[in-house]
Amino acid sequence: MGNGSRESLWYVDLSHNFLTGFVDNRINLPLPNLTYLDISSNSLKMGLPTPPPSVSYYNISNNILFGDIQSICRAKSLVILDLSSNSLNGTIPTCLKNIQSLEILDLGKNKLDGSIPQAYPKGCALSLIDLAENRLQGLVPRSLTKCKMLEYLNLGYNQILDRFPLWLSELTELKAVILKSNNFHGPIETYRCKFNFSNLHIMDLSDNSFDGELPSQMLQSFHAMKVLVGQDRLEYMNTWEDITSPSYTFQRIFNYEMKLMNKGTEREYPKVPYALMGIDLSNNKFQGCIPDVIGDLKSLLLLSLSNNILTGSIPLSLANLIRLESLDLSRNKLSGEIPQQLAQLTFLSSFNVSHNQLSGPIPQGSQFNTFATDSFTMNEGLCGDPLPKKCTMAGDNVPFPSSRMEGEESPFNLDRKFVLIGAGVGFLIGVVLGNLIIDEKSRWFLHYSKRMAKRWNRSRRH
Repeated sequence: MGNGSRESLWYVDLSHNFLTGFVDNRINLPLPNLTYLDISSNSLKMGLPTPPPSVSYYNISNNILFGDIQSICRAKSLVILDLSSNSLNGTIPTCLKNIQSLEILDLGKNKLDGSIPQAYPKGCALSLIDLAENRLQGLVPRSLTKCKMLEYLNLGYNQILDRFPLWLSELTELKAVILKSNNFHGPIETYRCKFNFSNLHIMDLSDNSFDGELPSQMLQSFHAMKVLVGQDRLEYMNTWEDITSPSYTFQRIFNYEMKLMNKGTEREYPKVPYALMGIDLSNNKFQGCIPDVIGDLKSLLLLSLSNNILTGSIPLSLANLIRLESLDLSRNKLSGEIPQQLAQLTFLSSFNVSHNQLSGPIPQGSQFNTFATDSFTMNEGLCGDPLPKKCTMAGDNVPFPSSRMEGEESPFNLDRKFVLIGAGVGFLIGVVLGNLIIDEKSRWFLHYSKRMAKRWNRSRRH
């Protein structure tokens, strides 16, 4: 390629091939006006190729790159940077926080260590940050509050040691917050913050050491989960960014991707449906009762509170989650009965309350007829299908609908009352009628006796 051609070249897309390297193992790319460079999904086994300062879009994900990424500081016009799914190591260069045009930063699935750069500047344009599946430590930088357009934050599968960053609530555009599998700890102190996660679709805090009560005030601020709109929207959660070349301006779509527990299995979402709403607080040390306010989140599809220290009963308000597909409350200390009203959740295809202290009959009908035995095991007081233990009149209460509202009586007690009332009324009627009949017979017998006495006296005179 001649020098003139190199200087005019601004768009290069070599993605999804079998490339293994560059000629002469060149790392610095001599393309002074290059704006768009996509070499993703190849087999490049080398250090990070350094793009020219003019590059706005740089995607070299899904390769076998190694070494540090400090050379990326040359690219001062970046809008989208995707180095994910490689074997890059070293620390995250502090220069990245100073690239004011940067809107998408995806460094996930590498071997990066150290801490997340601090001191993000005012006017930070980042809308997506994915640093998941690295070896990052330290704190979540509070200066991220200056990134007012941030929609997606994924710090999962690292070694971050911090408390829950309450200030995240100041980022009102957030749609997904994923902090799973770190060393977060302590209570989520709701009294210290006025939460406003009004656009949130996904909150995943699983596999940490959070404790204290479930943060009901924070859950109340999940306004997007309260409205049944967008359920028929077939698009995915993503962001559109403008890429400007010397001759053109065009838009590039960048899809969110994440791993979520769904129906007991960790599932990878290369694209996240817009209608997906989920909360995962499993594998922590939360205690106390499940707050009723969760029942207000009517758009929830996934809810996992498993493997905590939750007590009390399963709230009836969960029956309001009419879109719910997966509910996992296993491995807690929940007691009482399973609300019969949960049988009305027609989309519920995964249900697990095993390893609790529940009792009474398992709801029957609808989706509950499809759940296996292991959804209910290790609850000594539970009875009814699919468990081998049957409900009996003597010991386990009869298998009538068991989840009564407060003050409502069971059908068995009502039937017994009706029988007793009927017997009492019958006895009273019998006594009254008996007395009337006896009274009438007594009067007839007296009248008959008098008539017979008169006849006998007459016969004696004659």
